[in-house]
Amino acid sequence: MAAEAETQAAAVLEQLQRVGAKMFFEKQLTSSDVSASGRVVVPKAVAETYFPRLDTPTGMTLSVEDADGDLHSLKWRFWINNQSRMYLLEGTAPLQHRYHLKMGDVLVFAQKDDRDKTIVLAGRPATRADAARKAAQRRPSPTPAGGSGKGGGKGSKDSQKAAKERSRRAALRRYGLAPEDVEPPADGVFRAAAAEGLADSPHAVSQVRAGRWLASINLTGEVYQAYFQTEAEAADAIALAGLSQPELTA
Repeated sequence: MAAEAETQAAAVLEQLQRVGAKMFFEKQLTSSDVSASGRVVVPKAVAETYFPRLDTPTGMTLSVEDADGDLHSLKWRFWINNQSRMYLLEGTAPLQHRYHLKMGDVLVFAQKDDRDKTIVLAGRPATRADAARKAAQRRPSPTPAGGSGKGGGKGSKDSQKAAKERSRRAALRRYGLAPEDVEPPADGVFRAAAAEGLADSPHAVSQVRAGRWLASINLTGEVYQAYFQTEAEAADAIALAGLSQPELTA
C-alpha cells in the first residue's frame, strides 16, 4: 500500500507538469475538509497571491481544472475574522471524490502560466513521508527527569532540544525513513501542519534544522508552515499574509 501511494503521488505531480501547472500549495485534509460541503480553508497569503481578488465576503464562482483538464465550479469567498480575512474554497467534494481522497490525504493546488492564471486542483494519497512528518510534528516536547520543564538555563534548553530531536528521529525510524526523506524544501510553499504547540502563537518565525527558517501561521486552529532560506524571507511571507509582526522563537 505504501509503495502504491508513493507511485500515485508521483503520477499526480507528473500530470500537473504535463499540463503546465506549477504546484504552489498543498494541504493534508482534515475531518472538516472532507465533510459533505467540501469546504477548505486557504491561507490568506496563498489566497491573495494566487486566487482572484474578492471585494465582498459573498465572493464569486470560480472555475478550476483538475489534472485531466476537466472543469469544476467552486465557490470562492471569505469571512471577516479578527479584522482580517479567512478565505474559503467551497464545493470541492466532487474533486475529492474524483481523486478518492479521505482524511489525511493531500489536496494539491497548482497554477498554469496562461493568460487567465488558471487554478488546477489535484489530489494524492498520503505517503509515508506525510504520515511521518505529521507524527514528528505532534510529538510533545519531552520534560527533563526531575523537572517541570521551566527554567533551567541554556543547558536545560539544549538538553530538551536534543531529546526532542531524538524522539523525532525515532518516530521517523518507525516508518523506515531518514530525516532528509521528510524535510520539506525551502520553497516558500505553505503546507498544512499539526496545530499542537502553536495555539498561543498565531504566527511565528523560528530557525530550524540546516539553518533554514520556518514561518508558521494559525488560522482559527488550522496551522500552515513554509520553509525559507533566510529570516527576512520568512517574516516577509507572514507580512504578505496581512498579519502583524511575527513573533521570533528559538
